[in-house]
Amino acid sequence: MATKKTTANTTAQTLVSTPAHKKAVVKSLQIDNQSAAVRTVRLQDIFTPDASNGVSSPTEQTIERVYVSVPATTLRVLTEEELVGVECLGTIKAIADAIAATCAITVGYDFK
Repeated sequence: MATKKTTANTTAQTLVSTPAHKKAVVKSLQIDNQSAAVRTVRLQDIFTPDASNGVSSPTEQTIERVYVSVPATTLRVLTEEELVGVECLGTIKAIADAIAATCAITVGYDFK
């Protein structure tokens, strides 16, 4: 399982770029919020579908896959069992409700 880490930011931070014809399966999510306030973190799946019959120029899609609120000075770990079915087709990005260098976000993933 590969991992990628970033810090909380109000601008979406790229964690994983899924290769074409694969899915990224989120296996774990750890949010270490050592800031003085509650932080809300979302994992987004951003992708553009292939052209199909009737849709020659599909547009980029953004799907919210995970939404977690973490109390101040708390470590929250979501396990593989809690993340069953979280599969991403494109780029996985993390976005938070505030910029906080003291809030670390780590995602574990595999491709299938």
